[in-house]
Amino acid sequence: MRPALDTGPLRGAEETRRLRASYLRLKGALYDPITGLCSYTLQLDEIEMQCAGRRLGVIVLEFPSLGAMEQAHGWELGDRFLAGVAAHLKALKSRVFPGNTLISLDGVYGNAFTMFLREGPGCKEISVPDLADAAGSLAAHLKARLTDAPWAPPAPAIDFSVGYALVSPNPAARFERMVHQGIREARGMTVREADRLQLERAAELRSILHEGRLTTYYQPIVDMDDASIMGYEALTRGPLNTAFEVPKALFTYSDRNHLSSELDLLCRREALRNARGFDRKKKLFLNSLPETLGTPGLFEQNLQADLEEVGLQPGNLVLEITERTRIEDFEIFGRELDRLRRLGFLVAIDDVGTGYSSLQTVSEVAADFLKIDMSLIKNIHQSLIKQDLVHSLLQVAARTRTRVIAEGIESAEEYQALRACGVRYGQGFYFAHPAPAFPGLVRGGPGPA
Repeated sequence: MRPALDTGPLRGAEETRRLRASYLRLKGALYDPITGLCSYTLQLDEIEMQCAGRRLGVIVLEFPSLGAMEQAHGWELGDRFLAGVAAHLKALKSRVFPGNTLISLDGVYGNAFTMFLREGPGCKEISVPDLADAAGSLAAHLKARLTDAPWAPPAPAIDFSVGYALVSPNPAARFERMVHQGIREARGMTVREADRLQLERAAELRSILHEGRLTTYYQPIVDMDDASIMGYEALTRGPLNTAFEVPKALFTYSDRNHLSSELDLLCRREALRNARGFDRKKKLFLNSLPETLGTPGLFEQNLQADLEEVGLQPGNLVLEITERTRIEDFEIFGRELDRLRRLGFLVAIDDVGTGYSSLQTVSEVAADFLKIDMSLIKNIHQSLIKQDLVHSLLQVAARTRTRVIAEGIESAEEYQALRACGVRYGQGFYFAHPAPAFPGLVRGGPGPA
């Protein structure tokens, strides 16, 4: 009989690895790896022991626009932001909150922080005015920090709201239920605060549109064959140091408050009024909503006088179709585009390659230009799939004699990959940043100019 092998140590090592893996999975489910904060449910026992017979203050800090910020700037910035906020909250313990305040993240990978203010022995009872003062101080400190912190998002500062609630001792109720109720009340206040902020934002946007307080920036579109400027895209921004300075915020709020058409018309008007002295040999790309372009007679009524004022002809303008809103009826829309073309205007389709709707627009609209979305351009030198997609779009464009423009070129590697694919026209920070006047090129080809 063959003696059995002694595998005890091996089994012990495997069991250790298994237990460690289980521990790490559990820790990952209960602790946020970015902030190091745990879910508040882990703190309930500690809170109950220290708050027996005493009041508990609950403050909730929410960032409802965190998801939109990550979509605009990337999840890495979102992670850095949450870690920075967590560190700032910890630093405020000696200035705003009692030193024994517990801080948690409302759900792992969440966008809300919960602070529990506990009374210490011999300390003054926490009151609602105390919580209101602490919440106000927190908001003031955070607002100031968001203007200069290295972890703060690009301007404007991300919106946030603060709510609070007081949990009073009640021997007849389960402690955890009382805490849950306090958190719900505090979050209800944050929702009301967010709604109030939305109303203020809407009123501010209406005032901006009424007064025409918009700024137009222009970014070159480059003919990469000879490093010349073929045209410029007009880009609209709201007033400096407002929530609408970032274009995404400006257009998001306008869509949300049914002001898109008004903003659309104003953007084109301001872009043209600021285009005096524009080189008539170049093209000016103006973003246009389908609903505006597709309304018979509306477009040229608002445009003709502005064109005459700056001395430009319809042939100088490329109407860039942006699909923030859907094209409801391609037949009607196509007829109106044909009529605008007969007047001399050119047409571009923006954000090509981002989804089915844009591909449908490509197939239904005979465009003069196709603008490939920057999501397909980013790191294209590292992706054969993206290169194949660009090749396919170039083949489609060649059949209809449509010119292709690659948007969002930011590096020499992306530039070189696009040139290898056969793309002639490009736009992006690699060539020039948008500027109020018509900027020249930082570089026109690979390497510094």
